[in-house]
Amino acid sequence: MRKQQFLTLTSVNLRYANPQLTDKARKKGKAGSTLTSYLLFQYAFSGVVFLLVYGLTMITLDFSQMPGFFTYYVALFGILGFSQGISSIYNVFFESQDLPAYLPLPFRQSEIFLAKIVVVFLTVAPFIFPLLVLFLLTGIRANVFFLLTILWAFLLFGLFLVLIFSICSLIVFSLTRTKFFLKHKKLVTSLLLGVTMLVVVIGVLMMNQVNTYEADVVDRGAISFLLPFYYVMVAPFQTTGLLSLLGIIATAGVLLFALYRLILPKFYEQVAAAAPNQGSVRRKHKPNQGLGQQLFNYNSQLIRDPNLIMQVFSSSLLMPIIFLVSFVFTGAIQLSELDERFIGVVFVAGIALAALMVNPTSFISNLISLDQENFLFVRSLPLSMKRYLREKFRFGVVLQLSLTAVIVLAAVLLFKMPLILAVSFLVGALWSSFLLCLKYFARDYRLLLLDWTNISQLFTRGAGSLGLAIGTIATLFLSVIVIILYGFAATSVDFWLLNGPIFFVILLTSGLWIAHYQYRFWRRFS
Repeated sequence: MRKQQFLTLTSVNLRYANPQLTDKARKKGKAGSTLTSYLLFQYAFSGVVFLLVYGLTMITLDFSQMPGFFTYYVALFGILGFSQGISSIYNVFFESQDLPAYLPLPFRQSEIFLAKIVVVFLTVAPFIFPLLVLFLLTGIRANVFFLLTILWAFLLFGLFLVLIFSICSLIVFSLTRTKFFLKHKKLVTSLLLGVTMLVVVIGVLMMNQVNTYEADVVDRGAISFLLPFYYVMVAPFQTTGLLSLLGIIATAGVLLFALYRLILPKFYEQVAAAAPNQGSVRRKHKPNQGLGQQLFNYNSQLIRDPNLIMQVFSSSLLMPIIFLVSFVFTGAIQLSELDERFIGVVFVAGIALAALMVNPTSFISNLISLDQENFLFVRSLPLSMKRYLREKFRFGVVLQLSLTAVIVLAAVLLFKMPLILAVSFLVGALWSSFLLCLKYFARDYRLLLLDWTNISQLFTRGAGSLGLAIGTIATLFLSVIVIILYGFAATSVDFWLLNGPIFFVILLTSGLWIAHYQYRFWRRFS
């Protein structure tokens, strides 16, 4: 393989993977190899941040004595990697539509394919990076020689990444090769990403059901097909460990050989055949519809893109779902035993949940920019821009509150909350969601981007991917601290003496919040 051509293709794909981040770097004067190094650093930093969020929860466990929890974490991050891998592979290979630009150039098919693979690896790796810590901790606790532990940990991490990528690639490429996909691309893409969502949720649900108890150590039921990773780290020189390592390497080799034989030879033809149709779509006229109904139907069309739905799910909904499900099935929180003293605590918990769900990656945060060139056309019409944005905001609020309500009601049923606490939790989440919708809708207009080519450009506006990750982490930790402190106070301070001032502050802050956005945003369209 020609090294220079391959590196050039990889650098180009890096720039297209996150154009918003690339533009910001160029504004800072970065170009050429400096720009490439900057982008690589951003991916590495995202992996470190993700590692800190989840890695700290694993450091106290002795995984060398707990094969159940070891395989649980391998499966958990495998599911996250699988979810991200499916969407990333589909986006990079089929949604980018950059293949025609490469055809006249002297690039080999294998070079283009491998360059895209590298970019996919960089987008998936942060989601499974905590596995590296898991492997290291297991080997250290098992008293394996330190240098060997490091070598084995990186080897297993690389093999696991290869397994995830190979499985996701075979699924996506096999599906997009079928005649049914070529005839019903939109439907099959929706089903593909929808099934991926279900796999993530159902996988987490199933993994959180079984605990086993051995001596004084609380462990889980081990996931048998993932035990080879455990044996390699705890007994690398025993027969079990060596056979396990050979088995993992052989499996990865078979999957890579399948990619080489089944996918690569017809890579050009398949991607070209699966490219979205560029022809215009004729819409049926529906009579007797008012402007409000027409705008509602138009906005609903904007959010039906499967790629957008998957990205929103994985970025703003997946983390709250995983946390809630984990807390329920591990029994870490028993809300069914709480009484009326904790009404304020669960109200604030609802606010925290909404803060995790409504962020720059939510529907409401990108609804205006999803118009693209249509927004300029609407602005040229004799139509009140305030009316147009009001209808769009109303649609986004209804959608966002519906998603929040579904998650909250599911949590209420799973936690078996008393009715009064359930109502407080729901009201807190819905009210906070509404306030955050005001913020992010106005933000979308302030950072309006109509010429985007990839949905990730919208998600990383403003502070970029780094700011988005830091904001999520800060929200999570601050929420946990506030809820814990509020919970302790609820057990020792008089109900009204504690909750009265807090609810007054919440009401006052809410009023000022609404007045601020009414004056700074909506008033400009009067």
